Amino acid sequence: MLTRPLLAVVALFLSATGSQAQQAAGPSEVTDIDSLLERFSEDSEKFTQTEGEALYRTTCQACHMEDGQGDAGAGAHPPLADNPKMISKHFIAGVILTGYHGMPGFSDMMSDAQVAAVTNYVRTHFGNTYPDPITPEQVEALRPPEDAD
Repeated sequence: MLTRPLLAVVALFLSATGSQAQQAAGPSEVTDIDSLLERFSEDSEKFTQTEGEALYRTTCQACHMEDGQGDAGAGAHPPLADNPKMISKHFIAGVILTGYHGMPGFSDMMSDAQVAAVTNYVRTHFGNTYPDPITPEQVEALRPPEDAD
């Protein structure tokens, strides 16, 4: 778990290493440390984004691509665009929670509201037009039980 001082060091490092690229592109805005730190979670294992699009860009886009068309190469990442499996909001939320084939599950990293947000986002974008959103309560019912040790 990253502490606030450690996050400050990481933020300063990122600011310093990114400033060279920003200088080449032009002047950069000065951001106060508190607003920068708000982008990071107090728990390094949790996502901070709450909107579906932001969660997609953070967790899904690297494999499923910006346009949801998927990718093939080192691995096959199925398209989300015009994918008939999108018809089932429960299936998509379940995949996000537990993973599927080579995709990791995000149940430990996302809240029910976050899973609902990203599920609803992919079901209403990339040519998908499924109007029936999933609720955080429905996601909670799909969540796998905690391991009992």
